[in-house]
Amino acid sequence: MMCTDASVQVEDDALSDKNLNAINLDVISRIEKELEVYDLISLVFLLYDAPDTALDRLIILQRISRDLEGSHLNLLFDWALSAQGRPTWRQHFLEALAVCQLYSVIRKLGFHVPTIKRLYSTNEESSHINPMKKVLYYICENITSDTFENFKKTLTSFDMNVLQYDTCELVLLQLMSQKFITLKLLNNEKGEATCECKIEQLAKIIDREPELNKYAIVLRNTESKMNVKLESLSTSVEKPFKGNLNIKGYNNTKTCDYDEVFSMIEKLSLEEPLKSDRLPSINLNVRYKITNEKRVGLCCIINQEVFHLSKEMQNENALPRRDGSTKDKNMLVKTMHGLNFDIITRDNLNSIEMIAFIQEVLKKVLAEDSVFMLCILSHGIRGCVYAADSIPIKVDDIQSLVDEKQSLRGKPKLLILQACQVIDATATLVADRPHNMRKTDFLVFWATSPEFAAFRLPTAGSVFIQMLCGIINARDKREPLLDLFTMVNYAVVEFCSLIGIEQVPNIGYYTLRKKLYL
Repeated sequence: MMCTDASVQVEDDALSDKNLNAINLDVISRIEKELEVYDLISLVFLLYDAPDTALDRLIILQRISRDLEGSHLNLLFDWALSAQGRPTWRQHFLEALAVCQLYSVIRKLGFHVPTIKRLYSTNEESSHINPMKKVLYYICENITSDTFENFKKTLTSFDMNVLQYDTCELVLLQLMSQKFITLKLLNNEKGEATCECKIEQLAKIIDREPELNKYAIVLRNTESKMNVKLESLSTSVEKPFKGNLNIKGYNNTKTCDYDEVFSMIEKLSLEEPLKSDRLPSINLNVRYKITNEKRVGLCCIINQEVFHLSKEMQNENALPRRDGSTKDKNMLVKTMHGLNFDIITRDNLNSIEMIAFIQEVLKKVLAEDSVFMLCILSHGIRGCVYAADSIPIKVDDIQSLVDEKQSLRGKPKLLILQACQVIDATATLVADRPHNMRKTDFLVFWATSPEFAAFRLPTAGSVFIQMLCGIINARDKREPLLDLFTMVNYAVVEFCSLIGIEQVPNIGYYTLRKKLYL
């Protein structure tokens, strides 16, 4: 007993507030820049509670790791930002470092490595990481390349699309996302942490591989333990964008949602219309005419939420699901319906279907229509948006299609693009060049600026679309469209700065000749 007490005292000293407080957002950001990609993948696998979120981020990392440093994605920083509401988030991070045997990092943080190893390697009661995640991580660490390829081929017979993944962690995250295996955190009636765990299908596959079959026993034993109350489990379901927002009147214990933040931003900064000297000037004080107030125009919404590989892109990875995009589509439908647009929507169109759909929609434009709006919700790279078959389509080509419609000449044409504009070396990008002056009366509004990502909450939709619709609904006919879009820029930047991410909407193409009031 005395030895146990002494050991606990050493461990308490090793995890003193002084040592733990050395782990902060700036430190984690610096650590991420020094890590190898494979270590970063392992940490994301262990730390992120939501498999869909982890898979989305790691797929992007896999796609760009040849050209950019992993730290550009801020994977660990974003996790830490969302995890700050947990009292043990630093211990959680420290344990992940220990599981991955990143002892040099632990040492740099000022911790006694042997004590940390003993604390997190032998003391299951102190575990902050899902125990099943640890078992799965050890499988990833011990699987050989040949067995990994066989493992993926076996999974395809279960209709699991995993052949495109280069690492075992991504395969396992896909299995979690598709509910082939389940690691679902729950709260019982007493508010205690429990876990619903189902891994038998995976255990049966692992059991057939001689070099891994010992892990089948460990998987089943861990499953048995986890399907009862877990006193030691201290993690909770990940809540993106939950952090310490230093805003007067904001309750930091609550999860951010767009309604609350939008309300705060409007109270703080948008109580009065923006003064004209703070907005881009327009020389002509004339408006576009709205011919029919009951039908302002046609609004076409293309919602790309689920992606697959095409024959042309067989050497690439399928793009991740865009969970939450349907919330953006529904918000746009509600907003544009309120503005008296006729609305046509389609989901998950491949490249051929997408072009054909735009052409078909343009045939439905009426002579009395005053405005044409095309909203595309998808993944993107600079100058391009992705179709559902993972093929990038140039926005310039889409503009050309719209510009060919004779009945839209002289009328405002709006393209709203919820998509990233990061650089992708594998795609053919649009070269910077003077715009075709024939394309007058256009406004192309991107969710983010060139070379930057656009952010989306799987449970609430994208920052850009939600702010755009919120401001239009609040202001609509009181200000011209360009003023509204300026407010959208302000609101998105304000929101993102509060949660420590960078996103600035961008009017990438502007040739409107008059003021437009919706």
